[in-house]
Amino acid sequence: MTTQILDINKVKQLLDNEDIYEDDDGNKLQTIYLGSILNLTPSRKMYMPFACSNLSPCTRCNGTGVIRNKHGKRKKYENTRKKRTQLLRTYKITQHNKNKEEKLWKQENQWKPMKICPECNGEGSLEARLDQDWWEQLEIELNEINAWAHESNDDGCDILISREAIEVNDDGTR
Repeated sequence: MTTQILDINKVKQLLDNEDIYEDDDGNKLQTIYLGSILNLTPSRKMYMPFACSNLSPCTRCNGTGVIRNKHGKRKKYENTRKKRTQLLRTYKITQHNKNKEEKLWKQENQWKPMKICPECNGEGSLEARLDQDWWEQLEIELNEINAWAHESNDDGCDILISREAIEVNDDGTR
């Protein structure tokens, strides 16, 4: 996901204006409320990876996260996997053996009978994949200002943004 989620300058400004508090571990933090998962994430749903019955299954893999590899050849896959396993158990680390192992690994992946679904990226649901992409993009953006997103202790649906406090002296210096 390359679409910008936040106006990072606005978030930085809001954090700068926020009061400093000390958490349970003694860290001095500044925190702002971003919003609810139910309003911000693409699926607008709350779920756990082990309990996601409220998500629609992927139409391509039917919720399994894998699809049949049309180039898959079971015997070639098993033979290549066996060769690679033997090589990993016995070889000395040389550039030649590293190249050989890499070639076998590529062949093994090419001939696997099943492969990760490209639509849901193995998540089993397009909604879950879009949510995962959203969280990854949010993390990338917040890293720019040394901040992170987390849930509220009071409500697991609330998303908060925190960073270590930047104390400003009376003369405006940090």
